[in-house]
Amino acid sequence: MTIETWFAFAATAVALVILPNPLTRTVALYSKQRGRLSAVVTVPALALGLGLAFTAGLAPLLLVCFYAPSAMTAIGWVGIAYAMVYVLWCFQDPQVRAPLADNDNLPTRRFDRIFADVFVRCVRTPRYAIILAALTAQFLRPSLSLSLQAEVLTAIFPASIAAGALAQALIPSLALRGTKRFSRRNPALNKPGTVFIARRAVTAGFRRIAA
Repeated sequence: MTIETWFAFAATAVALVILPNPLTRTVALYSKQRGRLSAVVTVPALALGLGLAFTAGLAPLLLVCFYAPSAMTAIGWVGIAYAMVYVLWCFQDPQVRAPLADNDNLPTRRFDRIFADVFVRCVRTPRYAIILAALTAQFLRPSLSLSLQAEVLTAIFPASIAAGALAQALIPSLALRGTKRFSRRNPALNKPGTVFIARRAVTAGFRRIAA
């Protein structure tokens, strides 16, 4: 593999993280609501989780390269088609398009549980292993040393993912841009002459009626 191929693979991995998706949104939300210090756990969790998914997708590709190298051409074209579908899915995913809530709706506060939450999100669905396999198929060459290619790609991938995730954690607005805040469906009318009744007064009135 040439240096140009390595850089192209690294750029693809970074683009995968920068692309709007539920994982990137989760990292950005933790950074926005817990502070940028959350990057200490969210970035390693994302790199480790996607690294595991990458390994799961790389292993069958290496087997195909070894036993049926001629099939890699067809796999490459299928991978391109799946990557296009994946990009469309990312922009239409409800988790990405969901409006931001004013309250804290994240599942946990402790850093160890934040790490576990991000990691589990990476490995609990096969879609990330599939897209990583689809992208990796564009760079594997059956005619070259498979062990060397696997070693280089496995070293480049986590570093690239960590770089992209760190940018999203330090500047969460990158991942949350275009996301609207949640608006109440029936806001109180702020018109002259509007009278608001305190909740305690209403409760006291119902108590008197009940008595």
